[in-house]
Amino acid sequence: MGGDAISAHRSFQEAPLLRILALTGFAGLTLALGSVGTEPMPLRPDRSRAALTSLGQDYGSLQQWATAIATVTDTMPPDGSEHARVLAHQLARLILPLENRFEQTTAALSTAQLELALPLWERMAFAHAGFAMLQDRAAALEEDPGLQPDELHDLAAELSAVLEFATEIQQLLLELLTTPVPTSIRIT
Repeated sequence: MGGDAISAHRSFQEAPLLRILALTGFAGLTLALGSVGTEPMPLRPDRSRAALTSLGQDYGSLQQWATAIATVTDTMPPDGSEHARVLAHQLARLILPLENRFEQTTAALSTAQLELALPLWERMAFAHAGFAMLQDRAAALEEDPGLQPDELHDLAAELSAVLEFATEIQQLLLELLTTPVPTSIRIT
């Protein structure tokens, strides 16, 4: 029994030492983890300018196609239904990726940028709704065995008008989002 008393006495004396060591270790770990979390989180890279520029390039490419199709359908004979259907298919195929590109561009903008540009962004969304409708019409025309070239010409003209509108909005957005915001803070 005497040995048990000595062991208990040692355990009692060592317990505070172990507690102190454990608390010291815990404090060190807390400080280490705390210092990792105090560094500022890196900002998300601003991809808005690149996304808007790319979207504008897509508009330009599609505008060239719309102009070419309008020109070709002007000179196409009325019985050129098969050729018109092939062009309608091509047009539907070219319009389709704009929806995904618009979503990517929206995702590239920060919440602050979207709030700043909300009225313009709503107009851009309206233009993209027009693209979706025109894409559906082009897809329907490609299935029409009696397609007349003038119907495709009208579609190309409508697409061209929507593209002009979207391009204008895209350029205004690019200008708005790349112009520095005036501030009262002066750096000297």
